[in-house]
Amino acid sequence: MVFTLYELVDGNGRRYSPYCWRIRMALAHKGLHAAIELCWHSDTKLKFSGQSLVPVLADGERVVTDSWAIACYLDEAYADRPMLMEGEQGRSVAKFLNNWTDTIIGRPLVRSLYLDIWKTLHPSADRDGFRERREKRNGATLEALFANRNKDFEELNRAIVPLEHLLNKQPFIAGSAPAYVDYIVFGTLQMPRLLGIEPLSDAQVAIARWRKDMRGLFGGLADSTD
Repeated sequence: MVFTLYELVDGNGRRYSPYCWRIRMALAHKGLHAAIELCWHSDTKLKFSGQSLVPVLADGERVVTDSWAIACYLDEAYADRPMLMEGEQGRSVAKFLNNWTDTIIGRPLVRSLYLDIWKTLHPSADRDGFRERREKRNGATLEALFANRNKDFEELNRAIVPLEHLLNKQPFIAGSAPAYVDYIVFGTLQMPRLLGIEPLSDAQVAIARWRKDMRGLFGGLADSTD
């Protein structure tokens, strides 16, 4: 097995992509190791994958794009290793949580971080293109989105309350042990943490405990710069 994971890096060497973190944790869960190929926004080295987004996983001659598709592929191709999602029901629940996290949690979070990201883009990244695409998508300048951060964080903290209640009753989202549903949410929260920003309010005590426990998994992978 010769894996290569193509992952995003900024100008300070930080690897903050929430989708790449989902797959880094998923690979560790499966006991699989991948060589890391660092990329930046608009990096031409991703052309071989037929698109321009990370993560990209190359497993020998097989190339898989999109974090959800990669997670499903890992379970299908390496079913003899610990499963990320158990059975049809487990995958369906994980798909729901994937969509919920990307829209209800990720959307207000990420748009409030665009200006921070823009300021720390890799020197070879297309800064003008990054700004243009995101301002067009959101109908506002990066500065205006940044100015709305407090409201976006309030929205996020209201939306995440059900997760706080769940984690008050069990150690992980998946139950007694972590699984891909945990890596989905954790990957999204890695982004602001690695940028030095805390979106969670003091009321999210159980989530903060869970996030600390997640950081300790796989020998402290979430804090690794390798």
